Amino acid sequence: MDDDLKRIASRIRTWRDEAGLTLQQLGDQSGVSASTIHKIENLQTVPTIAVLLKVANGLNRRPSELLAEVETGSQVSVLRSLDRQELTIEGRAKLEHLASMIPRNRLDVWRVDLEPNIGAGVENDAWQFHGEIILMVEEGELELDIAGEAYKVGVGDSIHFDTSLSHRWFASGGQRARAIVFALLPERLQGDLMSRIAMSSGIASAISTQAQES
Repeated sequence: MDDDLKRIASRIRTWRDEAGLTLQQLGDQSGVSASTIHKIENLQTVPTIAVLLKVANGLNRRPSELLAEVETGSQVSVLRSLDRQELTIEGRAKLEHLASMIPRNRLDVWRVDLEPNIGAGVENDAWQFHGEIILMVEEGELELDIAGEAYKVGVGDSIHFDTSLSHRWFASGGQRARAIVFALLPERLQGDLMSRIAMSSGIASAISTQAQES
């Protein structure tokens, strides 16, 4: 069995033990059967990408941690510029992940490119969750509504706010905008975002390759 699959199996088992979860409990949290998780941990099956994303999410872990070269016990993780992961939403936005992970971290850093009038909490309800965000504008202008108060921030400006307040923000002035986003996010929201990125980047292709070769 390939080393990458052994690493995945070992990390899932270790994370489950650390969380004090039985196979059934993890199955309930992830939507993956306990028997399937048992087979993954014991190298008895080659899991699909979808299954691994669900298991990682059930463990409140980033999917990219499954194949990270840095051991999960380490508290230092370096992300090289060529290894950054990106998510492009055609005609709307591009997200570039600027930080690597350490175990159980919640601090994240992104570079976000937005088309005019595109942003967070714009099309439907305003966003609201436990956490914090700092936006630092590199290009264009952002307009924000935070708890009913309007703000505008331009190139070189930053804004820091509590995300438990109702908020929405977008590229304003009919122009594209670019911003660095420093965020403390709930684990579930962070996991969902990383799952989307993993599906469009290296972890997806790496796991797919392992499945084809097995």
